[in-house]
Amino acid sequence: MTTDDFKALVRQTFRNPEDAARWLIAQNWPMQARWMALVTAVSISGVLAYLSVQLFPIPEGETPMLPLGQQPLVLAGMQLFAIIVGAGLMAGVGRMFGGHGRFEDALLLAVWIEVMLLIVQVLQIVFTLILPPLAGMLGILAIALFLWLTVQFTKALHGFTSAPKILLVMFATLMVMGFVLSFFMAGLGLMPEMPQ
Repeated sequence: MTTDDFKALVRQTFRNPEDAARWLIAQNWPMQARWMALVTAVSISGVLAYLSVQLFPIPEGETPMLPLGQQPLVLAGMQLFAIIVGAGLMAGVGRMFGGHGRFEDALLLAVWIEVMLLIVQVLQIVFTLILPPLAGMLGILAIALFLWLTVQFTKALHGFTSAPKILLVMFATLMVMGFVLSFFMAGLGLMPEMPQ
């Protein structure tokens, strides 16, 4: 992919994310390239989080909202795991509802969502330096962008037509995952103790 292709794909992702997703799937890149793209994206994200912590240190006595920002390798590993699980859910849950998407393509689309969020992350650092109030708004925009792209890419991946249904299934899946993870973490003794 050339720089011009990258810029065109970014523009297309904002204008018509379903077409952008279909273009990505049609490239039929080898699985090795998809894994390399994933590792590159989460590595850059970890470095940006670390850079953010160094540029904007937490004042003494305050608890950081993202303590992992000081440990970029741990953060990158967690993001890697989250993206793989997310791609698995995008493919697997979609197929349960009659879709035809493959994990390989879901992984590619999940990586591209991460790339789009990286662009927002860079803008957030820049705006924190020059216009701090706008940086907070970009954080909200990143969440909205993630949800919007996930819904649109899921439609393209599986051939679905209803965005509201996809969003509903996404939230239901997240609730079930949270429920299962809470039991798993409790079993490992990782849940915080409740005050007596």
